[in-house]
Amino acid sequence: MNKSASPPQRQKGFTLIEMMVVVSLVAILAALALPSFTTMIANQRVTSAAQELLTLLQFARAEGVYKRTQTTVTATGLTWQAKAGAQVLREATLSDAVSVVPGSAGGVTFDVSGQASAAAGVTSYAVTFSATNATRVQCLSVTRAGLVRLLPSVPAGQACP
Repeated sequence: MNKSASPPQRQKGFTLIEMMVVVSLVAILAALALPSFTTMIANQRVTSAAQELLTLLQFARAEGVYKRTQTTVTATGLTWQAKAGAQVLREATLSDAVSVVPGSAGGVTFDVSGQASAAAGVTSYAVTFSATNATRVQCLSVTRAGLVRLLPSVPAGQACP
């Protein structure tokens, strides 16, 4: 009986050194990408807050026309409320990571025909949204006719048109 020596079995898998190299490459790429994600998240928060207030304003206008009553949208800190008289119809609380600057302290009022009025002498109501690390500022406006719209965003540090 002739027994021939079989070659040794090869191990499958990867070594500890190979794994450490891959982990360190992933860590380096993550460190390079993190500032981009921070900016992207800040920009998304600005857009989200602007869209949430846009929805609240459009709701207040529609509710005023539907119920034939005057509705008002006002801000108290980060909480915005749509009211018909003393009754709160809807409320929206914006993120504290977003800086919101309303156009006037009195808010905006929609009459029974959907037209808007702000503080005395103001022809339109505007709200500016910004955040730390954001590269843009979002602007929202309400015209006297009651049109609520988001304006094109402008680079951070610039005023809304």
